[in-house]
Amino acid sequence: MIYYLKAIDEQNLWEALETANLAKREYDMTDANNIPPEDYDYETNGEFVKTGAYDWVALCELDVIGTIYQESGTMLTDDEGNEYPEMIAIDGFHANLKTDKVVEGLPTIEAPTTPYRKWLGDN
Repeated sequence: MIYYLKAIDEQNLWEALETANLAKREYDMTDANNIPPEDYDYETNGEFVKTGAYDWVALCELDVIGTIYQESGTMLTDDEGNEYPEMIAIDGFHANLKTDKVVEGLPTIEAPTTPYRKWLGDN
């Protein structure tokens, strides 16, 4: 099953994937904000909350597209006299997700009639 995703921005996309157990944060353990102090008292304070740098890791087949651009209908000319179409950003941050299971709660959109990118082997 393929899901076409569109979120407000990249952070919102990853957080939705994390909520659906399809992504996780991989913390940079060289960042001091991710390492508890030696005297950290787990009994009093509970689990140490990491607040430092991290990377997102997908736990599924995910094609992060990002911002998609389309032609505005206006032609521009570069410094050498070559014409090219003006491109404008489409609202949102886009990704495609491929999975064998049904997933709910993701910021999905209808399948585009002309997808920006497709999975290899899909028509």
